[in-house]
Amino acid sequence: MMKNIHSAWQQKKWKMILAASILTAGTAPALLSPHVVEAATNHKPTAYINNIPSSYDVVIRQGVTYVALTELQFLGNYTFGYNNKTKEISIQTDRDKYILTPNTKTIKKNGQTATLAAAPILVNGKAMLPLRAIGDAFGAQVSWNQAAKEAYIYQTDDALVKAYKGNDLVAAREAAIHLPRFSKLGQPRLELREERGDVDSTTAYIFEQGKKDRFFINENNDLISYYEVKNGQALLKWQANIGNGSGTLGDLFFVKTKPYAEAGTRPSLAGKTIVSFQYSLMAEETSYTVTNKAGSVAEGAAVPPKGSIFVNVPDEK
Repeated sequence: MMKNIHSAWQQKKWKMILAASILTAGTAPALLSPHVVEAATNHKPTAYINNIPSSYDVVIRQGVTYVALTELQFLGNYTFGYNNKTKEISIQTDRDKYILTPNTKTIKKNGQTATLAAAPILVNGKAMLPLRAIGDAFGAQVSWNQAAKEAYIYQTDDALVKAYKGNDLVAAREAAIHLPRFSKLGQPRLELREERGDVDSTTAYIFEQGKKDRFFINENNDLISYYEVKNGQALLKWQANIGNGSGTLGDLFFVKTKPYAEAGTRPSLAGKTIVSFQYSLMAEETSYTVTNKAGSVAEGAAVPPKGSIFVNVPDEK
């Protein structure tokens, strides 16, 4: 099961996260944020392939959304080729071979011909596939979020869903952060204001004590995102960029600064206890701290299951 859970994260983005310090703690019912700062209006469309942001810009032409061919690598073990003589694009999976031609709706799968709703195109020499065709041809689930300007391409992982629904809290939390993520902000996402290298980056995951169905992600103590898990999906409900000055962010007691910008509906931690997990790649162990508004309650360290972040916390309910 764990192999399936981490299949998408065996890509470059997972390496970046494991190189960072990682925390976890808890959430509560959502409350209306007192103010919202809109995201930049010039936000470019992007795609998320099994939760991994695309490397290339999404292209929209005549109402059709296109994603770079090579982004399909995050769906599985795909290899790609382009025959300059025949002008054909080839895609090879473990079992199937596809042949496509730019500006032509015909696709061949293992020699069998089918017709796509829209033709692939070339943009600056880069092969781009229609979003809907990716779902039709490769069995992926796809959708377009106009408000967030985001395309989602993903494959349902039954092992993830089973782990999330199970009684093992460690495995369920691990599954929760890997479920397909979709924005419900009603606008483009906020962004990190300053990128850091692998060594300096930190990522925090924040769950309520004993819970698995709501979590925060705190990136570099700069961008905080809040998700709620429903029907096998993690829905992005709120984000904030936090500043450097001292202050508070509602009753989110783990935040020690005032917000620079917010989007969506701010959740609450009033009266809650959180459990924080910090994974050390060098030590290959996870330290944990149980915290409430008054401060630290308990702490410790343990070696997590292989490929995991979270560990059991004694007496966690």
